[in-house]
Amino acid sequence: MTAPPQQAWFRAQRLRSQHLDGRAASPLEVVRTLGAVQAQNGSAARWAIGVRSPGCAQADIERLFDSGDLVRSWTMRGTLHIVAADDLGWMLALTSARQRGAVAREARVRGMDESEFERASELIVQDVEQNGPRTRAEALSTLEGAGIPVGDERGYRFIRDAALRGRVAWGPMRGKQPQLVLVQPAGEHDRDELLARYLVRYVAGHAPATVRDFAWWSGLTLTDARRAREAAGSALETAGDEEWLIEAGRTQSDAIASTPSGVQAVPGWDEYVLGYADRSPVLDPEFAPRVSATGNGVFLPTILSAGRVVGTWRQSVQGPRVVAEAQPFTRLTAAEQRGFDGSMHRLSQFLGLEAAPR
Repeated sequence: MTAPPQQAWFRAQRLRSQHLDGRAASPLEVVRTLGAVQAQNGSAARWAIGVRSPGCAQADIERLFDSGDLVRSWTMRGTLHIVAADDLGWMLALTSARQRGAVAREARVRGMDESEFERASELIVQDVEQNGPRTRAEALSTLEGAGIPVGDERGYRFIRDAALRGRVAWGPMRGKQPQLVLVQPAGEHDRDELLARYLVRYVAGHAPATVRDFAWWSGLTLTDARRAREAAGSALETAGDEEWLIEAGRTQSDAIASTPSGVQAVPGWDEYVLGYADRSPVLDPEFAPRVSATGNGVFLPTILSAGRVVGTWRQSVQGPRVVAEAQPFTRLTAAEQRGFDGSMHRLSQFLGLEAAPR
């Protein structure tokens, strides 16, 4: 990997792209800019949006699920993400084939065949059409009632397959349970046009980034990622050398900061750390195992200082209070500690609780 352009400018651009520079942004704008927010952990995903949208509360994000503006589905890499509902169809048009291929291989090992998946998908969709949003337990009960076994994680695979077909997605909560809702099909699109749209969207929310970063993030092949770069054409420019992509016209803007600043406490699996094949520009490889032991599994919440990962943090909710603890790689400066405390105060406001950082 070629070294990024001037480090301070580079990290300032990453913070700006990721809406971590303090600019006002609505929760929906944050999701649209990032393209997708990794969400196998629903609470972490909501804070990933909240930390980028000053002043918003968790209830504001729930209202976007209630209204149908946001959904949660397996958009790429076989992993759940929060996306804008009107982006889901075209994203799946690009990513579902590889994901469903992996599902099919898993199914063969378990003795499941395509006809079972087709029947289960139709039953799940019919259930939602007839009865409205359905919880996981209700969807599985419908399958069992039709004589389709759901044990040994079969039910989970049936729901995931129906979502990968672009038929349903997770929508609003009922209590603590997400509900399946119907989604709009993608319609007909030119594949190159969609590839270009996908890459441009990714760069808008992650720049500076490389084609290889995009291939990893999207789950597309490197061949498709390179094809996306060709299709995007002049919508993207390069910074430093031919590897780092930015939006066209970005370097000419006088309003863009060149020096990174601020302290942010971002959640586990956050796009600032996770969303790239190469994380070394913001996370020192020496400390990378303290964020993710394997580099492709659990990612701990991290503390950012001037765009660099300087530690991890953890929290617990104890009654009406959020109790948080910083675990820096090296000792935090007094300014960094104040910044972390401020982030925890912001998190407590987001959750509607009191803050007790330590």
